[in-house]
Amino acid sequence: MSVYQDQYHLPAFDYGSYEKIKIEQDGPVYICSFDDPGNLNAMSYLQMSEFNDFLLKVRLDKDCRVIVLTGEGRSFCAGFNLDDHALPHPDDMGETQYMYYIMQRICSDQAVYMHRCEQTIIGALKGYAVGGGLSLACACDMRILGESFKMNAGYLAIGLTGTDMSGSFYLPKIIGYERAYRVLSSTDRFDAETLHSWGFGLKVVPDDEAVAEAVALAHHLCETTSPFGLRLTKEAMLSSIDGTCFETQIKMENRNQVLGTITDDGRMGRLKMNPKNKEAVKADPQKYRFRNL
Repeated sequence: MSVYQDQYHLPAFDYGSYEKIKIEQDGPVYICSFDDPGNLNAMSYLQMSEFNDFLLKVRLDKDCRVIVLTGEGRSFCAGFNLDDHALPHPDDMGETQYMYYIMQRICSDQAVYMHRCEQTIIGALKGYAVGGGLSLACACDMRILGESFKMNAGYLAIGLTGTDMSGSFYLPKIIGYERAYRVLSSTDRFDAETLHSWGFGLKVVPDDEAVAEAVALAHHLCETTSPFGLRLTKEAMLSSIDGTCFETQIKMENRNQVLGTITDDGRMGRLKMNPKNKEAVKADPQKYRFRNL
């Protein structure tokens, strides 16, 4: 462990021991892949617990600035893993307690921790997003859709509701109430082109280009923004959709701008924008880059 972890008692940022998710580090961009393609990346307890562990750790990882979330194989996430759904509940818990304290909590914590995560999360989505997969797709901050992407509220097919794991929170805000109601009130599958025409996803690309497009966007954000400024931008955006009143939101924006101004990156930004330094910036851009300070 480095001094960063040791001195401040932070967890070691070791992402190599997971079995059902895979983390690749591309500089400040971390690519998180659900990695159970044989089961269409359906949410097993192991996959969910590893994803939750990653989200809790990475929030404190100063080196990660943007996360790209995707799924290996031909599916993003095909809902709950039915093999794990068949597991007996613990002997010291009744069915209701098991459903509340274990199943629903570990499922919904994924959306909670995505919401809390200070890094921007870009979904590179292809194949199926069913049930919980739909909700995780909605919980991304931005999305690139592969041509094969299809999304549906699969819970309804097994006698449950069409709303779970934050889907009813995010989807109406992304595509509007009426269209979200259409998606969440049936088991119909909605394809990438239809969803994109409704405002879901920035663009539709061939499946084999989805991750590369998302990674390119992630690097663009990293190269053109200050790390602290990007994190505070996500904070304000989520505060807005959480329902903060107008003047409270303005106060948050004011606070965040002042915080950004007094960072070293804020000072560097003002030097870079000063007309007197125009030629110096052109001659030595590295001297004026943001330094995560």
